[in-house]
Amino acid sequence: MVAEEEVVSMFDETTIKAQRAARSENWRLFKKIFEEDKKRLVEPFDLFGNTAIHIATRSNNPRLLHELLEMLSEKERWHALRKGNCVNNTLLHEIVLGTAVEMVGVVLKFEKEAAPEEEKRRVALLEIQNDSGETPLFVAAKLGRLEMLKYMARHVEGDITSHFVRFDKYSALHASILGQFFDVAVWLIKMDEKLAQHKDMNGMTCLQLLSNMPLVFRSQAPAMGTVKNLIYKMLPEEGYEIHDDDENESADYTHQRKDIESGQQDEAKFPSSDRWRINYAIWRTLAKEFDGIGRIWKLKKQHKLAEHLSELLVQKDFSWQISFHENLHPLIMSPVLSKSDRIKHTHHMKEMHKTNSEMSRSTSYRPITTEKLSIPHYKNYTPLLLAAGSGIVEIVGKIIDRFPEAICHVSQDEHNVLHMAVKHRQLKIFNLLKKHSAFKSLIFRITAEGRTLLHQISRMEFYVEQHLPGVAFQLQDELRWYERVKHIVPTYYLMHCDKDGLTAEDVLEMEHREMHKEAKGWIKETAQSCSTVAVLVATVVFAAAYTIPGGTNQNNGFPMFLGSRVFLFYTVTDVVALVSSLASVLMFLSILTSPYELWDFRSYLPRKLSLGFAFLFFSLVCTMLTLSATVLLTIRLGNHQKWAYVLFGCAVFFPVVIFWRMQFPLYNMFQRLAQRLFKKLTRAVPNYLVKYSGKRSQTRNYHGISMTS
Repeated sequence: MVAEEEVVSMFDETTIKAQRAARSENWRLFKKIFEEDKKRLVEPFDLFGNTAIHIATRSNNPRLLHELLEMLSEKERWHALRKGNCVNNTLLHEIVLGTAVEMVGVVLKFEKEAAPEEEKRRVALLEIQNDSGETPLFVAAKLGRLEMLKYMARHVEGDITSHFVRFDKYSALHASILGQFFDVAVWLIKMDEKLAQHKDMNGMTCLQLLSNMPLVFRSQAPAMGTVKNLIYKMLPEEGYEIHDDDENESADYTHQRKDIESGQQDEAKFPSSDRWRINYAIWRTLAKEFDGIGRIWKLKKQHKLAEHLSELLVQKDFSWQISFHENLHPLIMSPVLSKSDRIKHTHHMKEMHKTNSEMSRSTSYRPITTEKLSIPHYKNYTPLLLAAGSGIVEIVGKIIDRFPEAICHVSQDEHNVLHMAVKHRQLKIFNLLKKHSAFKSLIFRITAEGRTLLHQISRMEFYVEQHLPGVAFQLQDELRWYERVKHIVPTYYLMHCDKDGLTAEDVLEMEHREMHKEAKGWIKETAQSCSTVAVLVATVVFAAAYTIPGGTNQNNGFPMFLGSRVFLFYTVTDVVALVSSLASVLMFLSILTSPYELWDFRSYLPRKLSLGFAFLFFSLVCTMLTLSATVLLTIRLGNHQKWAYVLFGCAVFFPVVIFWRMQFPLYNMFQRLAQRLFKKLTRAVPNYLVKYSGKRSQTRNYHGISMTS
């Protein structure tokens, strides 16, 4: 038998010892090891092809890097500075991964001093690209190292634009936006305005990319609590777009930089008022001291920088000028088949298409190329349409304000900005466009598939579940959307058929069939469960009405505590609890006996469910009050035990608080319903008074009593 070949370790004991020192960040021992054997500095140190000098960049200690480089001879030092690891990252690439800007100065200083005469003609360190085609400046922009990026930009000779674009057309501006380093993105645009119109390998501009990031804008950010929202509003509204780079030192905010560090003269300036400066400094100090305020500060800074970045990109975006208005589709008003037949036919065709596609996938395997996967389906849409679909009010508003004619832009598939807002259920964009004078002209657009605005809102292709308490309320929101759009489109559009021969109402019923089914089951189960609880509460308070605390007087039959205020409070709360619980039972029973038609979920059923919950919650509160009054009448605590009243009250209301907290979304729905009713009343009363005063003035003028209204 042949003896097995002995496996030898690729690292000796000295290198392993140095690796342990680097892992434990014992840089003093790390340096001492290489002082004894300087040749090891340029040998492979780990599996990634890094040398010991590459590893020293992770220490963020410029002095250590300076001392290690001084150990080498001039020629060795030159090659060590340019040596790349397994992905051809040089020292500058690795330094960018850290935070110490001074280390860049150390490397550039040695490069200038140690370059042999015959080697000076070679590419400078700042221009060397790794295997991904990224220069150190590109990596700094991608990782959001703004201060380091500015420092290296000052030492670039020649055209700096080439440092910000890879060989695959991917720019540093795209990378900084994807990484949400918007301060870097703003600086890059001011350095080179051409980057704003640069397209990546998928043909996407930076504004298109930003239009698909709704969460970085205030209009689409997740909701905050009351306290956080108050702090957010109290924070300064401007100044976040200025790159002062002085976390540890003061700076004159009104000074405008004109050197290469800022690219060009900063347009945005801090307000010159001393009051604003003091306010900004106070909040900035609080943000550093308190983590909660610091997180809100960073969030607002991100929102403001994203808004400022979008403003700069909008100024260089003219994609809306390419519009497709020549294709006008006629109205199809006469469906041949009946409504049910049209829906059945369309459903049958979809099932056949689904079956055929499944069979084709099972019989023959067709690999999907990476080219098809890498190209987004939305690349043909302009930033205006993408922002409208994402609900980014900031971008849509800025484009329309700067270029008013952009609101008439139509995509290749015949979509305008209103179509995008409607089919993606973006209410803020819808309300923004509704205020525009060109809103009526957007209503008449029919897409290439023959779909009107009503068809768009009827489809669930782009539906996203809203933060609503149940399926019934989600269906209610969908029906409200349909009704909202129905009020603005012409009446003759109601019978228009799309390419499948379906009207908007047909599409609505077909697309929302599953949601309608789920809403039926959900509202039935909820009504049954709540009616059971309401009956239980009614039984308890009904029994309490006949169990008088303290009993009755044997002489006259009146309650013993008839003259007590607590007994009066007990009686009132018990009666109110009984009435409220019975009212909630009636509400839930009326839900159980409803026909559950689709349009019953528009307002009829959700309103009854909200009222039933409100009555049930009110009955629980009154029941707890009745219980507390009963205990107080029975125990009769003395004046020296007043603390017991507070403790007992908190214990009694603990179940009520839990019930309210668990069902809080439903009470929000009831609160919104009350707000809508109040708004309608406030609008109706002034209109009635105006009409009444007008009629009265006309009558008085007619009789000649007064000539003035």
